Amino acid sequence: MPITTKGGKKNRLAMRCTIPEISWHNRDPVLSIDIQKQHSDEPFYRLASGGTDSHVLIWHVKSNEDGTTTVDFASDLVRHQKAVNAVRFSPCGSFLASGDDESAIIIWKKRQDSDAPDIGSTVDAEANKESWIVLKILRGHLEDVYDLCWSPDSTSLISGSVDNTAIVWDIHKGSRAILQDHKGFVQGVSWDPKNDLLATLSSDRKLRVFQANSKKIVARVGKAPLPVPKDHNLHGKKINLFHDDTIQTFFRRLTFSPDGELLIVPSGVIEPQEAGKKPASTTLVFSRRLLNRPVCYLPSLDQYSVCVKCCPVLFELRNIDPSTKPESMFALPYRVIFAVATASAVVLYDTQQPMPFGYVSNLHYTRLTDLAWSPKGDLLMVSSTDGYCSIITFSPGELGIPYEQREEISSQPKSEAPINNSVSTNQEADDVSKLVSSQSEKVANIDLGDDDDFEGIKKLDEEIHEEKKKPREDSLSNMNVQKLSEENSLTSNSTNCNSPELKSSVSGTDPSQACDSASTTIAPNVGDVITTPGNSGKKARRVQLITLSSPKSKKKLL
Repeated sequence: MPITTKGGKKNRLAMRCTIPEISWHNRDPVLSIDIQKQHSDEPFYRLASGGTDSHVLIWHVKSNEDGTTTVDFASDLVRHQKAVNAVRFSPCGSFLASGDDESAIIIWKKRQDSDAPDIGSTVDAEANKESWIVLKILRGHLEDVYDLCWSPDSTSLISGSVDNTAIVWDIHKGSRAILQDHKGFVQGVSWDPKNDLLATLSSDRKLRVFQANSKKIVARVGKAPLPVPKDHNLHGKKINLFHDDTIQTFFRRLTFSPDGELLIVPSGVIEPQEAGKKPASTTLVFSRRLLNRPVCYLPSLDQYSVCVKCCPVLFELRNIDPSTKPESMFALPYRVIFAVATASAVVLYDTQQPMPFGYVSNLHYTRLTDLAWSPKGDLLMVSSTDGYCSIITFSPGELGIPYEQREEISSQPKSEAPINNSVSTNQEADDVSKLVSSQSEKVANIDLGDDDDFEGIKKLDEEIHEEKKKPREDSLSNMNVQKLSEENSLTSNSTNCNSPELKSSVSGTDPSQACDSASTTIAPNVGDVITTPGNSGKKARRVQLITLSSPKSKKKLL
């Protein structure tokens, strides 16, 4: 398995590639892998794998000082009835989602001492080092689930399916929002780390980007001008950006960069405009500020790409000449490293240069299916339909110096209580409004084809501006809150400690505390004054309040 780096020199990098002699899923195809996002004090990485044997397996992967790796079996999760196509750990590290060919999505949680045992499990508990229980089963798709991706705060999940839909799930409530714009299999989904956008890639040769809150489409990209010089006779001619459904792959797994600035999409193609030439496969890079056409084409020639995964660690720019400032292909103060899996090879890129800095070929006998980076960026795993997984390890400092001045981009993981994603904060709404308004003219130029409905996109900015003009419910500058006549009048608005939503929250959260905090927020003390920011100079005015209905009394005025 040759490992080639920039310049064609072999083994210039110290990275090592090994294929453990492990029958991962009884030698059946391994369709998906993922490494737990948060690495605790445990001396290993927790890996999940899913295969056609309908099992989800948990492994402990340990990196040794000599560059070797040790893989130990930890647990067998057996609630699926058909092939498992996708496994994904939540960013908070508490949950594991898995989707199968039976259109079911199972949310798993590592069992704590206080949790009840999983009575549905048929596996011998003595063979498992860890015990995992089913938190929820999400049913809504009609066909196979091909890909999954968590929201940055671990409260929601997006899934793509063969039924031509993508569904956004609220994990705590079990509610769903169906994205029905697709006209082909949804083979890849991704959630923006800034929690503003959702991206899907379908076999209908189109990339779609939605707003995370409103679920309205922001961009639908299928064609773009041919990337040729201005003086070329084909300049301005639009071509298809993506392969059709004839390529032999189940997956088109796209991803956002860790900072959310870039969207990297596999299965791209540059179709020849001259007779006798073959199409060239590419991986496309989009900017979140310019979603109607790629900003970069990364060619893979005769091998189509099926999966892209970014290293979770950002790195400082390489300074080849100490006397000059380091240059970058993108206007970023750091480097984003990402791996592209083609049918039979893994190509390593960074955002500082257009050429790959690493290339690993002849890893497996059959097609590659998925990639997974370790949280520290020192390990990259590859799965294949030949039933094996390979491990690429990097020595300390080999990929560069970690970028230390990185700001927090994604929302903090929240697992204490259910969150209603349909209601966003003012800051989130303003951010989305600025993003869409800055791109309104560019979105209008997207090639939609003859069959696509363009009216929704044209009205998107108008609806957002109209929404901002609506008066806020809390527009009163000051409110003097009076005591309610009955203590039970808050029953209809308080959090039910016995509700299934609260029971399904992450272990370690006391439901009684959640109820206390909810009731405290709803019922302030007598004489408390609630002041909205920016209006403290206005005179307070007293407002009549109406008690909420209770089981034993009628509504009455205070």
